[in-house]
Amino acid sequence: MWPFPARIVDDETVAWQLGVFEWFIRNLVDGHTMPDSTLVVPGRGHFVADGERGHALAQRMFDQIRSYARVDCAIDLVQQPPRRGSIVNDRVALLHDKPEPLGTCRMLPTGVFEISYDADLLKDHENLISTLVHELAHVLVPPSSELPVGEDEYEFLIDLCTAFLGFGVFLSNTSAERISDGAWSWWRGGGYLPVNDRVMATALFVALKDGFDDRVTALTYLRPELRGTFKKAMRQLARFKSEIARLRALDRECADAHEKSEQLEKEGTARPAVTFEPLSLSMALNIQMQPVQTGVVIDVGPAQPVSSLSGFLKMDSEQSANPAEAR
Repeated sequence: MWPFPARIVDDETVAWQLGVFEWFIRNLVDGHTMPDSTLVVPGRGHFVADGERGHALAQRMFDQIRSYARVDCAIDLVQQPPRRGSIVNDRVALLHDKPEPLGTCRMLPTGVFEISYDADLLKDHENLISTLVHELAHVLVPPSSELPVGEDEYEFLIDLCTAFLGFGVFLSNTSAERISDGAWSWWRGGGYLPVNDRVMATALFVALKDGFDDRVTALTYLRPELRGTFKKAMRQLARFKSEIARLRALDRECADAHEKSEQLEKEGTARPAVTFEPLSLSMALNIQMQPVQTGVVIDVGPAQPVSSLSGFLKMDSEQSANPAEAR
């Protein structure tokens, strides 16, 4: 039968993402609703700098990431040692036994978190931001038996948390892809979810925020080849209206309950509000982001214009974005 329903992932995957987002709403509550969160993109002045370079620039970006995500626990940001070289000359390249991580997250004996990043990411700001958000999500959602997924899906959960925090455009734009300069080829991008799953998570965040401007912003700043996929994701989510409406109501309910609990605590008439504890000090945390070789600079700046914003509402011609394999 024509027309076929628009699907970028199967409906079971959408239902799974909805369940994970419900868990985030219930457990990462901080008194703010999802409409209060920013859809952070590589433009619109979301990241600013005052001439910083090197690690100072990474620290400046990380501070802004923490502000958008509303995370204020103690975290040290450090730069990893230089990577081992892979290309010796125009004929010889080394294959390392163990790949090196893009980023890591661990808890120090003092109880302070430490996040590290590969210095090469300073050449690719979009990948740097995506990596730092991924590691920050590890702080918020550490390994636990209370998580809504099994141990083998933990990193998928962290990718979804990246989208839930408002960084789905970065997550989608930095999905793993093979780059070639004609002589050498290498992988760029990190994370674990296939690209279509990432775009769906981005669309779900936008749908829960329920703002048309956010749809246009996402469409504008996604890579051009992902824009048709995003449109299809929004159409697919239209079949989940009742579930999305329920999560919006739950989001408001959880935020109100948290705000009321905090107010009672200030008045001294209630026990302290129950808040999400990132990690018990007795737990060991040492988590690494999957490695890549970064070779193409993507400046964080103005997006390529969309030919027509009304095109968002128009049925586009058939377009596919092959998902990268989960790594």
